[in-house]
Amino acid sequence: MGHVDARDTIGGVHQDPADEQSRGDDPSAARAGAFAWRLTPAETVAAFVRGALLIDIRSTVDRKEQGWLPGAIVLEPSVLEWRLIPHSGGHIPEVTSYDVEVVLVSRDGEESSVVAARLRELGLWRATDLAGGFWSWRAAELPVGGDPAPMRG
Repeated sequence: MGHVDARDTIGGVHQDPADEQSRGDDPSAARAGAFAWRLTPAETVAAFVRGALLIDIRSTVDRKEQGWLPGAIVLEPSVLEWRLIPHSGGHIPEVTSYDVEVVLVSRDGEESSVVAARLRELGLWRATDLAGGFWSWRAAELPVGGDPAPMRG
């Protein structure tokens, strides 16, 4: 594995960027994996408990079929940059600065990984995602259900 510094281990999971770049021919996927902050389900729960925003970016159909993430804010992927960037004019109230910790959850972790990388490029340096997405949440037998979270944009 390559050099590991503090930025590579804040989320707890280190992935070697060289490994990510060799796995496919999509350069955006390689960039997304290079940051190496992808969280496990347990780390996602810990992040939420300490105040991170849990953002569910799954489709309405997926949420209805698979279940709701307790405490998650539901946002459509197409509006994330506008709703999560401070001072955008349309950001959600929970985003008070570029230091806010954001954990994105998609169906399988692919979309959320790319989106988290984009948010970091825009200055949300603590944006990350749940590795394996909602499927890893379910596999870890974490709670699902409760009242559906309202769509916020």
